Amino acid sequence: RTYTGAIGEFVLGHLSNDPMFGSTTASIFYELKPSEYPFYYQNTADSLYLDSIILSLKWKYTFGDTLGTQKIDVYRVTQFLRPDTAYPITASATYGEWMASKTFLPAILDDSIQLAKYKVTNQLRIPLDNSFGRRLLSYDTSSPRSPLKNDSLFRDFFKGFALVPQQLNSANALMTFDMDDTTTNLRMYYQYIKNGKRDTTYKTFTFNNLKYGGAINQISRKYSGSEASTYINNKGKDSLVYIQTAPGTYAKIRISSIDEFKKKKGNVIIHLAELSMQEVVTPARRAEVFTPPPFLYLESFDSSSNSYIPFIADGFNAGTFDPPTFGGMKKLSTDPQGNIVSRYAMNITRYLQGIITRNSPNYPLRLNAPYNVSYKERNVSFNLNHLCRGGVVLGGGSHSKQPMKLRVVYSKL
Repeated sequence: RTYTGAIGEFVLGHLSNDPMFGSTTASIFYELKPSEYPFYYQNTADSLYLDSIILSLKWKYTFGDTLGTQKIDVYRVTQFLRPDTAYPITASATYGEWMASKTFLPAILDDSIQLAKYKVTNQLRIPLDNSFGRRLLSYDTSSPRSPLKNDSLFRDFFKGFALVPQQLNSANALMTFDMDDTTTNLRMYYQYIKNGKRDTTYKTFTFNNLKYGGAINQISRKYSGSEASTYINNKGKDSLVYIQTAPGTYAKIRISSIDEFKKKKGNVIIHLAELSMQEVVTPARRAEVFTPPPFLYLESFDSSSNSYIPFIADGFNAGTFDPPTFGGMKKLSTDPQGNIVSRYAMNITRYLQGIITRNSPNYPLRLNAPYNVSYKERNVSFNLNHLCRGGVVLGGGSHSKQPMKLRVVYSKL
């Protein structure tokens, strides 16, 4: 979920081969419901004639190869999805009856489709088997046990859709969809008798309506065989640091030279303390397809309270995170070999000043590329990156040509 608690964006698809970070599979389990209860059609059930029933999701962007074939299967969820629960990305849902499948290239999502009477843009549209639509049309609201009578009866009848990607070798992308958008819906197109003639209309079931739906976005990462697998979970100094956007990887950083600096220089005024790092070109790099994260984020870790601490003095303005002040935004630079690469820098000036003058602890740091950042005890939450969008290799502290470094500008008292 976003920092406000809204569902926001979900990821779907199979990324079979990122040479740097391996594979990712993302499935979506979610409810779509009537806009109101009781839910009525334009006529009695025996005078309704189904044309088609379409499952649609509003596309936002694609990460990876847009020309690799994806195949999504649609199933019927068999368990209740709780609308009041933010499920972890490891969660799943049980499902049974197969309802449809869609084979397509992600590139088509960045386009429009001309329908009979209007045009739609940026949608994944999956036609469902008409037998499901005919069953929906057959229910009469006047019946006391009709699924269209109230939310409880509808959820007993239909618990949601499972969108599960097939793990094709050709599939090599992850697609992000806006679950809160009104065009993320189930739409039934049908005819009914009006003044003795057939007329055409539609009814829509949405995710975001008076009765919010439950949803799970299951995201599974596998690093085996990737370049990153050699470095993940290593202890000690690394020459390379692999950062993958959430849900992904992070790095622990210790700057022991700060203690030596304090010992040698004594009480000084810190004008600037900037931790900087540069992307390193490795054999697995495919930056034109698998782009680096727009933001990296740094926080300290207090082992005594087992909690992460934001750089409030350096990166926040009136309790709101301020990226231009703190840094972490991707910028382009040139590496020693003349390649155009990404560079990140974070301002920790006041943090270092506190260590020098107030004997604040020199905490270990965590570097990552988060989607949502939250410090509940401080009532601070915000979003940075998009889910699953980005990965980068950085020079670590022991890299011979592109080391991660802390630059300090100071003056003596």
